[in-house]
Amino acid sequence: ANMLSFIIYYISRNPDVKKKMLKEIDSIFQDDKIRPITKDDYYSLSYCEAIVKEVARILPAMRSFSRYTNKSDKIAGYQWPAGITFIIDIKAIHNKDDYWEEPNRFNPDRWMVENFEPKKNSFIMFGGGLRSCPGRKLAMIELVCTMVLLFR
Repeated sequence: ANMLSFIIYYISRNPDVKKKMLKEIDSIFQDDKIRPITKDDYYSLSYCEAIVKEVARILPAMRSFSRYTNKSDKIAGYQWPAGITFIIDIKAIHNKDDYWEEPNRFNPDRWMVENFEPKKNSFIMFGGGLRSCPGRKLAMIELVCTMVLLFR
């Protein structure tokens, strides 16, 4: 619910983004405002997905998460003893100049560059590794489809 609110906020504050989004939606649904969204429609909504990803980068739904080490390990060049809890600040990672060009600017077009892939571990929308969100694909489908239903 929070993410959907953030999406609506950023679309309303960026008329150029809204215009591109509506153009994409209109190109798929033409004048049919009640046709159900199909799987093929969803896979054609790449700009809508880019908006969701960019909103998640700027305002992550989860600000931070923790990881606990149960054994001694070397991380980032330091030897850490067992029993340490690390707090990972997602917002800081998503706004780091080393990872993102103009990190504080809302720019869904960055996701539309052909073969664009964020640097490893620089985008943590649904966590990462073995503990990444099991519902991440469903959440993305729900966000994009709800967005389309609201704006078409």
